[in-house]
Amino acid sequence: MPTEAQALQLNRILASLPADEFSRLEDDLELVNFPVGKTLYESGDSLLFAYFPTTCVFSLISTTEDGSTVEVAMTGNDGMVGIPLVLGGETTNYKVVVQCAGEAYRLRAEMLSWEIDQGVGLHRLGLGYTQALLTQIAQNVLCNRHHSVDQQLCRWLLFSLDLIPGNQLDVTQEMISNLLGVRREGVTEAAGKLQAAGLIHYRRGHITVIDRAGLEARVCECYGAVKLEYERLFAMTAASLARHRVRPNPSTLRQRAEARLRQAQAAAPDAAPPTPWDTAHLVHELQVHQIELEMHNEELQHAYQEADALREKYADIYDFAPVAYFNLDAQGVILQVNLAGAILLGIKRSQMGRFRFAASVEPAFVPQFTAFFDAVLQSRTRQACEIPLMPTSRRPAARVRIEAITDDDGRECRMVVIDITGAARHAGAVSLPPAGDDSRPSCPA
Repeated sequence: MPTEAQALQLNRILASLPADEFSRLEDDLELVNFPVGKTLYESGDSLLFAYFPTTCVFSLISTTEDGSTVEVAMTGNDGMVGIPLVLGGETTNYKVVVQCAGEAYRLRAEMLSWEIDQGVGLHRLGLGYTQALLTQIAQNVLCNRHHSVDQQLCRWLLFSLDLIPGNQLDVTQEMISNLLGVRREGVTEAAGKLQAAGLIHYRRGHITVIDRAGLEARVCECYGAVKLEYERLFAMTAASLARHRVRPNPSTLRQRAEARLRQAQAAAPDAAPPTPWDTAHLVHELQVHQIELEMHNEELQHAYQEADALREKYADIYDFAPVAYFNLDAQGVILQVNLAGAILLGIKRSQMGRFRFAASVEPAFVPQFTAFFDAVLQSRTRQACEIPLMPTSRRPAARVRIEAITDDDGRECRMVVIDITGAARHAGAVSLPPAGDDSRPSCPA
């Protein structure tokens, strides 16, 4: 049996999340075991949970007024149940039934909605999976209408095998007929043909696939189209889930619009030529839209100029502040520093990411600073400390007061460092005793 961490990774959406997002969700994911045939949701039910299957498979089923059913899609460890929550809805418009028994992780709807609102990895993956699921639904509709029952059965068997370990399905012909929306006799005949061809072995309630390659040779194009879309989704790299994206330049709007027009024309080369009325109407609409775009572009350029001016203003306030500002990661490495901080430590700002703040602390007081730093990260409350720094080429040894607090995630420490050497000397302050002496005025631990 896999460990909990391994089980979580059996779901491809969870496995594709950036590490920081996965760590936020991990404690809220609850493992649930489902027996075959259990109804998870009826059409119209409110979605209290989203589910990320690991070893079970769910069927998404539409039902007519007379009780006839058809499976519109299936989902397993390649996706999730709860797409309406990703799209801002609260209810489901199809029935969700356990097709293959197994386990899934569930996440409360409010937790999923909060994570979706952050607009990062889970949101992007959820939207990508929605597109893949819509592709599956569309291909299933096409397949049920235009392809033989033999091909439909091959498609269904291959989709199911992709979502479970091994090559055996515990399913009855009656269940398959209900999911495919065809008569049971048709499924029996199709299964008989596949068994006679040596592709499957069927006994009551169990189907064993003997020759998968043979099934793939018989299946219609619907299986390949859906599989390709799912593989495209999970080919997304961690870089494509980055939080920050390059802001489009409004001055290149026309070039980008022309590129999009060329793509649209290439996608529809056989479109019928427009009539004179269509042309005149189109010219009028384009002229109006051109003016609208020019106005929007002017507003965007103005907004960007204001944003850039504000950014430069606050960057100047940060850089030229009379006190030193530092951002340290959990290992004490300097991530950001303003000009006053760089001068205080005698470092270049190009050294950010390679220089630890503790390297500037008097060696005897490094344990004291380390205890203070750990206390800040653990308590997540504002802490203050006074500590001596080693001399640099620009200044003698200094005594500083540090006030620090963590960020919201507790992963970074934000510090304000004030040089109080002159004030301490003026007040007749005695030198600090070495670390380990209980009589010293220590930092909060």
